[in-house]
Amino acid sequence: MESRFFIAPEQLEAFEAAARTGSFSAAARALGKAQSTISGLIGNLEIDTGLTLFDRAGREPKLTAQGRALLNDVRSLLNSYSRFEAKSRSLNAGLEESLTLAVDESAIELTQLVEALERFYQNYPTVAVSLLHASGDSASRLVREGKADIGIVLSQSDYPEDFDFRGVGNCSFVLVAGATHPLTTLAQVSIQDLHNHLHLRISASSDPTSLPENDLSDRIWYLESYSLFMSMLTAGLGWAFTPLHIARPHVERGAIKVLNTDFQLTPYPYCTDLIWSRRKTLGPAGQNMIDEVSRILSQQATEPA
Repeated sequence: MESRFFIAPEQLEAFEAAARTGSFSAAARALGKAQSTISGLIGNLEIDTGLTLFDRAGREPKLTAQGRALLNDVRSLLNSYSRFEAKSRSLNAGLEESLTLAVDESAIELTQLVEALERFYQNYPTVAVSLLHASGDSASRLVREGKADIGIVLSQSDYPEDFDFRGVGNCSFVLVAGATHPLTTLAQVSIQDLHNHLHLRISASSDPTSLPENDLSDRIWYLESYSLFMSMLTAGLGWAFTPLHIARPHVERGAIKVLNTDFQLTPYPYCTDLIWSRRKTLGPAGQNMIDEVSRILSQQATEPA
């Protein structure tokens, strides 16, 4: 039967510190232990593994070929052990193991979302995060069905009674068409002009009427993907109401143009809300995620134009 041995984390820690610092005495100082303790831990590790990890012939011990071969694996094990300890402490403290966010790209600039996620990760590195694409009102549906913990959405006039929400910012929309589209040749665009051309809309497949827009054309195509949506616009296929933060880079490079109208647009900007269900209590990580997204969007709202 194959023999097995038990390697204590302290042995691996002593070995890695000695390899990193270049001596047993420096490792002892780095770990706050006596040099004799470090020597004993490494000696026991060599006995347990049956390997000579350090050559002690010189003034300072040097890693052997066997020691060098094991060093990266030891560091990987120590990192895993540290993550295990941190996650165990977090779970004991009531911290969520994971969070799922349903994100409507219309409601938040992705660079802002990434900034909030970076700050969240600094606070809760052990919490796994899943991001779901959720156009239209699909974010609300995902939260209602328990498939998402938090939704980032364009504000709705009415939420289910068991929802909580927080208004965190706003999002401006503009009327645009591709630079080669016939509408861009008009000094002012009328409602009838829009009726004569294809209208592109972002919407969840489950509800193509979910966006808060008036139907200004008899010809409407519904898409879920903003990447395909913008590709179609820049190709000159259709016009659309588009979030300014998504349209801006395409406008700046001249691929699409903002249209002037001779009528009053429906109420813009829209508000951005964070939503979650009262049926599922958010733990400290969920609360922090809400706070970080709120902080980023509120900072943006107060910056001078």
